[in-house]
Amino acid sequence: MRIDIHCHAIGKGTDITKIDTEVYFNAEDNQHWFTRILYNVLEEDLTGMGRDSDRDGMISTDEYFKLLYRLLVSSEEIDCVVLLALDAVYKDDTVDVIKTDLWVSNKFLANKVRALNNLLQGESDLKERNKKFYLGASVNPNNPRAMQELEGVISNPDAVLIKWIPSAQHIDVQNVKDDFYRVLSAHNMPLLCHVGPEYSFPEGIRNKNKDDFRRLRKPLDLGVKVIAAHCASPVFPLIDPNVMADFHSLMEEYNTDDDVRLWADTSALSLSTRLPVISEIINTFPAKWLVHGTDFPIPIDGWPHLPLVTRNITPKEYLTILKTKNPFDRDVKIKRAHGFSDAILENAKKVLRLPSISIS
Repeated sequence: MRIDIHCHAIGKGTDITKIDTEVYFNAEDNQHWFTRILYNVLEEDLTGMGRDSDRDGMISTDEYFKLLYRLLVSSEEIDCVVLLALDAVYKDDTVDVIKTDLWVSNKFLANKVRALNNLLQGESDLKERNKKFYLGASVNPNNPRAMQELEGVISNPDAVLIKWIPSAQHIDVQNVKDDFYRVLSAHNMPLLCHVGPEYSFPEGIRNKNKDDFRRLRKPLDLGVKVIAAHCASPVFPLIDPNVMADFHSLMEEYNTDDDVRLWADTSALSLSTRLPVISEIINTFPAKWLVHGTDFPIPIDGWPHLPLVTRNITPKEYLTILKTKNPFDRDVKIKRAHGFSDAILENAKKVLRLPSISIS
């Protein structure tokens, strides 16, 4: 079972009171110049995939989920996708509307995942029927109803992990109450936590210190399995500090051959800006500690991965990458050409809280 554990749910809702039935997205009251550019690039990239069915120049929430469905059904490399929720920012026990730029509620996404899986069950092809979407829930521990929300997530068999972006969600990982982590540990619910530079959210840019991988010690010490996103790699190697060696040392401290407690995912490693560090990532992190992720809809461009220049990619591999239209498949082929082991596609079943009965 080949799983993409890191795929974002996004949308175009603007009414924050309707988060149970729509994705809320509004960064205009909290915008940063970099994210303004990024969001325009993402919009153009998604529109270019031909899913702007009403031709209004943007991808609606409904259009985006139809795109995700089409991509999974047509994928030759991926069997399952974990769709990620994102809880709001909270201040003084209430939602901080200004600093909540994206809110994908667990209730909304759970319903979407269920609906998408029902559609898959109606496919005539057995391979397509065996594909599946999973819920990557998000519970901000600053939410005054965090424990109740967590209880609801745990009761959902589609929920396979908890997702945090500490900087964007104003989460102080090392000061979260022990009880929260103990519940995760007791129910084998892993924590997918962003570490390293965060440029996709205005608050992420402003609160980079919250994404320090060293803050993961507390959940690890309390028995939580943690997946650190992006291998703690720099996004812009000329600007961002390179702490991958230090992060690897932390992995060595918590992992043994028989028990891997601190994982790293390979999401957004196909970004052209990360080309200078891909070889270092492969040489630093053993495949047995890695899980596959795309970070879709972050662009997955094939053209920068030039043959004989980047990690000895051959002209044949390069042409195959360029001809691959499905971004899920393109991401796999890019990483495979660079030298990532296909084992990372299967490792997710070792860490996610998967249902006891699933496809094989």
